Amino acid sequence: MKKILPFCLAAICVLSCGGSGGGNDSKLFPIMVDQKIGYIDNNGKVVIEPQLDRAGRFSEGRVAFEKDWKWGYMDEKGEVIIEPQFDHSSFFSEGKADARVGMKWGFIDTLGNFVVEPKYTAVRAFSEGLAAVRTEEKWGCIDKNGEMVIAAAFDIPLTFSEGLAAFRDSAGWGYVDQTGEVKIEPQFDAVGMFSEGRAPVFVDGKWGFIDQKGKMIIALQFDFAGTFSDSLAPVRIGEKWGFIDTDGELAIEPKFDLAYGFFEGLSAVKVGDRWGYIDKSGRVVIPLQFELVGHFSGGLAMVLDTLKNRAYVNRAGRIVWKSEPLQR
Repeated sequence: MKKILPFCLAAICVLSCGGSGGGNDSKLFPIMVDQKIGYIDNNGKVVIEPQLDRAGRFSEGRVAFEKDWKWGYMDEKGEVIIEPQFDHSSFFSEGKADARVGMKWGFIDTLGNFVVEPKYTAVRAFSEGLAAVRTEEKWGCIDKNGEMVIAAAFDIPLTFSEGLAAFRDSAGWGYVDQTGEVKIEPQFDAVGMFSEGRAPVFVDGKWGFIDQKGKMIIALQFDFAGTFSDSLAPVRIGEKWGFIDTDGELAIEPKFDLAYGFFEGLSAVKVGDRWGYIDKSGRVVIPLQFELVGHFSGGLAMVLDTLKNRAYVNRAGRIVWKSEPLQR
């Protein structure tokens, strides 16, 4: 059982949550059958038969897959549109995907041509027109033409949201704009990304929210806080999680053992050892019955039931696809 749980966690994260940027905009969802990856539509119909050993998630109509130790891309019909040729590659975001040749990373276009030559030791996906790249031991940002617009002087990659990206120096965490100019001086113990004009910040053991000028607009009072989505943010008060609105007022009383942000109008919440989903009124709309869950994207969310079966549920709570039980 100890070996099964990490696999299940990985499956939930890789097949459901994904990473930053490049959302699941194709309405195709990865499934795994007999250790092979395929894809279903949001009705649960298999569109691409499970046949791939390694593959990513669809973004901008393409998905990265591996064959014979090289990576290429296929379209939503399962047809290869970029032959496997890269040592590794990732999802498309803003018309570009990061790809590695040897030990160096660059960016390709939708035809597989390098538009930013592979010369960086690490990169992050494009977001708001910029991509973080690492030269030697420092991070900077390039534009879509490959021009370095923010010098490589940061210890962490810059990820922009609403025009600002968090950075850290000896004074703490602050934010820079898309020219690299410091807009909010480093002063916080920890921070989150901006969303709906607000970002969570942590100072002296409590979380609050600042605006894009760095002004504290929701006082430091929470034991933890997430970013806003659908005009609500998850917060922890004591041992329980609830949600606040954009004015900082409690919109859903703290009564959950864990809660995630809202996606497509639903939030995953946990009570005891079971997960389910609530709507924005706080009403449970998909019963607390799962062992692990992902967030909704394209109308489906991936879940893991108590028998370790992976499944997809729709917003009505109906299971549209379910795997065979994992071997134990």
